[in-house]
Amino acid sequence: MSNASTGLLKGLRRVLEQQKISADSKRELQPQTVDPKKGWGFRGVHRAIICGKVGQVPVQKILRNGRTVTVFTVGTGGMFDQRVIGPEDLPKPAQWHRIAVHSDHLGAYAVQKLVKNSAVYVEGDIETRVYNDSINDQVRNIPEICVRRDGKIRLVKSGDSAGNISLDELREGLF
Repeated sequence: MSNASTGLLKGLRRVLEQQKISADSKRELQPQTVDPKKGWGFRGVHRAIICGKVGQVPVQKILRNGRTVTVFTVGTGGMFDQRVIGPEDLPKPAQWHRIAVHSDHLGAYAVQKLVKNSAVYVEGDIETRVYNDSINDQVRNIPEICVRRDGKIRLVKSGDSAGNISLDELREGLF
């Protein structure tokens, strides 16, 4: 090889080594900080998709403004989630989710179709309801899944197993 090509190769190696060093320094994890004035910079996604069993039968409540809200609970996890329970395995406690349906036609569907222990698919927004407890004079925060116009409620038929139904079919109601 000529001296020019040898010099060119040495120069390329130096450039590649410098790029490698700078790339390695960029890969180090930097702690994330949030500017309190700017926040995170995005609003986030507050959406929940739950497939579980109905615990409390849907009940319709009439609010002071005249609107109707249908409320029920859905349990996920728990004993029905475990296939084999051994003597050393304790069953996981069920997670209960409060569902508030603000759409009139979805609320009527929930009251007509959902019974205790039936499998249901729910898609809605995660919201926190704040109210004053008149008994204890405390402010209470209740997280709930609010199903509005863009939300979905589907009854999973007893003959269908979760393995036979895809998530897209649950969303579209094609089962």
